[in-house]
Amino acid sequence: MLKVKGVSKSFGGLRAVDQVSLEVEKGQIAALIGPNGAGKTTLFSAIAGFHKIDNGHIEFEEKSIANVAPHKIARHGLVRTFQITQPFARLSVIDNIIIGAYQLYPDYERARAHAQGVAEQLGMLKILEQPSVSLTVVGRKKLELAKALATSPKLLLLDEVMAGLNPSELLETIEIIQQINQSGVTILLTEHVMQAVMQLSSYVYVLSYGQVIARGVPKEIVANPKVIEAYLGREIVDA
Repeated sequence: MLKVKGVSKSFGGLRAVDQVSLEVEKGQIAALIGPNGAGKTTLFSAIAGFHKIDNGHIEFEEKSIANVAPHKIARHGLVRTFQITQPFARLSVIDNIIIGAYQLYPDYERARAHAQGVAEQLGMLKILEQPSVSLTVVGRKKLELAKALATSPKLLLLDEVMAGLNPSELLETIEIIQQINQSGVTILLTEHVMQAVMQLSSYVYVLSYGQVIARGVPKEIVANPKVIEAYLGREIVDA
């Protein structure tokens, strides 16, 4: 479904992404992990059209999307969330979600009905009329996810949607992501919470200094000496 081949991206003298290749199959939940500064968010931004790549190829459903504008990529069905949530603070929760729904439904009533359906899926019906600026951390994370889902994506790039959540919120979010995937949405996520990576993903890529240093199923990844040294640490593996 998604093919990234030999993609590189530099900022001045810094090569943030260096000849990265990966694939995500339709219906899969795949993970991209690695230390801070490894290039994960830069790669997400390149895939979703927010950064122009220096070289390489990006294909979505066998069509090239390299250096295509983000809104055009979103219309094809590939949408990303952002690690730092930035809702439209003066708007209510429902109005934030409606903005995403407008991509499919220019009519307000249809867009609102679709947005309410997304909110119900995420357990947000009780907070729809609240101003988005009043939301808790988990509420803002859900809203970021809801705005993306309102576009009816085929492939969803999730950028650390579980950062800052407490244990109960984490379990709830894992369940929500599983339900989204079961509804037919393919997912590529980047995440530091290894519990979530292990429970959700069927295949994992590991980035370090902009390069893929390992790939495989989760059990292989946590036992890989390169990954332990570069990212996980022995204390996490032995936990």
